[in-house]
Amino acid sequence: MNKGSLDTKKKGLIGLGALVVLAGATILGSDPLYKAIDDMARPAIYTAGTYTASARGYGGPVTVTVKVSTKAIESIDVVGEKETLLDQVVPSLPDAIIGKQTLDMDAVSGATLSSNAIIKAVEKALAEARGEAVEEETTKAEESAATGWNDGTYSYEAPEFDDNGYKDLVNMTIKDGKITALSWDCVDKDGKLKSQLSMDGQYVMTEDGPKWYEQADAVVKYVLENQSLDGLINEEGYTDTVSSVSINLYGFVNGVKDCLKQAAGEGKTQAGWNDGSYSYEAPEFDSNGYKDQVSMTLKGGRITALTWDCVDKDGKLKSNLSMNGEYVMTEDGPKW
Repeated sequence: MNKGSLDTKKKGLIGLGALVVLAGATILGSDPLYKAIDDMARPAIYTAGTYTASARGYGGPVTVTVKVSTKAIESIDVVGEKETLLDQVVPSLPDAIIGKQTLDMDAVSGATLSSNAIIKAVEKALAEARGEAVEEETTKAEESAATGWNDGTYSYEAPEFDDNGYKDLVNMTIKDGKITALSWDCVDKDGKLKSQLSMDGQYVMTEDGPKWYEQADAVVKYVLENQSLDGLINEEGYTDTVSSVSINLYGFVNGVKDCLKQAAGEGKTQAGWNDGSYSYEAPEFDSNGYKDQVSMTLKGGRITALTWDCVDKDGKLKSNLSMNGEYVMTEDGPKW
């Protein structure tokens, strides 16, 4: 055998040996070997270090601390003091991001906002690690103001009773372009509220789950905190976003949408009146020591309620003083 053939044979045996070692390592599930090969193939895209970023979750801000090498995400720590659903997401979601080295992840069912907050925060941290400009989140208040919601109080009542004999009632207050108050209830044909029936044990869905009024409060809280209905319900009207809620939310969502349409001026009449409740107080006391106060409710483009009163510097209403004989104009004419 000549020298050239011997060298070729040696090289072949060495290559075969390497393949055997690699195959054996693969069969044994050698994670360190896999990571080593993956690390050699992966380009350097980060400045190694630790980066912190935050995003909004369901109950409040979620903050992540992300440690990276030049090529990979090494660790992700998550903190959210007001985020009650984090225990459903951590550590499974951060571990999955590290394991797959990608943010292309599905949200954890029942904790969509918490999941998305973690993904968004990690995305911001990684952008900083890549030396890219971090996109600032638009606040919900800014988004609300951008929609052109008019300040005021708006109400919705379902046009008819549902199959269970209830009508949905939604009331909303908007101030400075933001939803500041929101309530949801249902009323039966006898005028009884579902929330009260639920509290009194006269409306029972399950023996061990959250009561109706508790679930209603949870979805109201969701809208107030997020200033949006986005991601709340699926096509069937149920939610995977608020884990404690199992009731159908179509009536609630319809009511909120109707109130927001009113606030956006979509319920205008030819006179340009928006449905809602409005109030006025004179900027100063008059020469007799009173301020005028006027309250008005518009529905369907019509004035449906109107009051006028005056208040003195002690907070006493002129109407009450007049009824009690403490404010007298004439002895024989109509009272104030």
